[in-house]
Parts: sequence; C-alpha cells; structure tokens
Amino acid sequence: MVLLELAAAAAYKVMSQSKFNRQFALLATALVTTGVIAGFWRLGSPNTQRQIRLDHQRIEDIRQIALSLYQQAQQAQNRGKPVNLPASLLPAQRRIEPISGEAYKYRRLDRTHYQLCANFATDSASNRLGDHRPANQDLWHHPAGQHCFKLNVLESPPEHFIYE
Repeated sequence: MVLLELAAAAAYKVMSQSKFNRQFALLATALVTTGVIAGFWRLGSPNTQRQIRLDHQRIEDIRQIALSLYQQAQQAQNRGKPVNLPASLLPAQRRIEPISGEAYKYRRLDRTHYQLCANFATDSASNRLGDHRPANQDLWHHPAGQHCFKLNVLESPPEHFIYE
C-alpha cells in the first residue's frame, strides 16, 4: 500500500513537471514568435532592408559625384579660373545605378548649380529608426521613385550618415 502511494505521488510529481515544461515551452514559443513579428513590423522584411541599403548606396554614389564636382571647382578657384560646370560628367565622375546599370542623371542648371537624379525604391522618411541627423542631412531625404537633388558646386556635399 505504501509502495502504491509512493508510486502515485511520483507519477503526480512527474505529471506536474511535465505540465509545467509544456506551459513554459508554449510561453517561450509565443514570446519568440511575438519578437519575430515585432521585428518585421518595425524593421521591415529582408527585401525591404535590401531596398533601403540600395537607396543608401544610391545616395552615396550621388554624394561621390557631387564631391568630385566640388573638388574640381575648388581646383579651378585655386588656379584663379572661373568656376563653370561641365555640360556632362567626365567618365571618371560617372557612377552606375546598382540595379538598372544605368548612369545617374546629371543636369547643369547654370554656372554653379546642377541636379543629380536617381530612382529610389523607398521613401527615406519612412525607413529611419530614431534618426538624429544633423540639420544639413535633410539634403539627402528623398521620396520613393525618381528624385533629383539640386546642388551647388561651390558647397561641399554633406556626409551621408546612416543611423539605422
């Protein structure tokens, strides 16, 4: 009889632990699933993140073109020559868009102002997480789709910081 009571107590203890382990496993699974869903909701899918990275590359390419034109203008000023933007970019100044393989569009507006255009996959206002860029970083904000940045060859293009 005592042996039967001990066996029943042991079985009850094992069943209680088994129930606890099942509940713990369900809770852990629910928490991990919630975390993954929250991550996708906050950061976007892997494809969205890839599109954001490509847009950052487009901005950096445009910034490099602008920096090249700025340095060319500085050299002209240092030699005492007037600054005059070229009608088209030199081959060394051209950059290629990462997906389409086409060159970014350059348009001379006047002697010192020009536009550089790209086709963006995302809206920069919706893909930043707690972005605390300096005020001069507003230059690089862009909507999804075709967008042109108006630049002055006499001003150094600001850095493109990524705080994401």
